[in-house]
Amino acid sequence: MNMRKAISVTLQVDNLHWLRGQAAATSRGSVSEVLDQVVTDARLGGRAAPAAVRTVAGTIDLPEDDSSLEEADKYIRSLFSTSLRTPLLVRERPARLPRKKARRA
Repeated sequence: MNMRKAISVTLQVDNLHWLRGQAAATSRGSVSEVLDQVVTDARLGGRAAPAAVRTVAGTIDLPEDDSSLEEADKYIRSLFSTSLRTPLLVRERPARLPRKKARRA
């Protein structure tokens, strides 16, 4: 799945010119594509601030009465079962037929 989110970025003029030049050299010509690739390369290459969060460890509060999550499987299964019993309203849009062009006499 290719999920994207629009953001606003402020760059130095030289960096913007470089990005535009890189974009012009690619098949799509998109500054967003180039910037996304630069960030991906930096992220996967391990180039990050030393203080940056690199793991989710310690960001989740575990219940004190089940700190080893022995009951978690039962809980998740119960949520799933409850979800399956919940009615789901689905609406389908009728297919649109192509409009016929009016003939000129």
